[in-house]
Amino acid sequence: MPHVQRHEGIKLFAIIGVYEWEREAVRPLVFDVQLASERPLDLDRVEVAGRLSDWLIPCRYRLLEAQAEYLAQCMFRHWACSRVVLGIEKPGALGELARVGIRIARTR
Repeated sequence: MPHVQRHEGIKLFAIIGVYEWEREAVRPLVFDVQLASERPLDLDRVEVAGRLSDWLIPCRYRLLEAQAEYLAQCMFRHWACSRVVLGIEKPGALGELARVGIRIARTR
């Protein structure tokens, strides 16, 4: 039975967006990460947030979907996990909506 580790509500900042005005400054993003592996992963929230931040710094994706795919692959390369579930929310992205977001699940 796989071991599952969850890290929810990690707030980080990145440049992301389709419109030019979205790409002028970093924007807040909220991440939910779920990692599954055959052995227990000894990761704390600070380590997971730090790695995500390191991977985000050079990114300039236009879509959350592309960013999520990239980050899932980074997690597979860095940690011995067999499954990644990643949610990304972009607070205030569409004005009247509190937030928009996506969730992907990938298996190695």
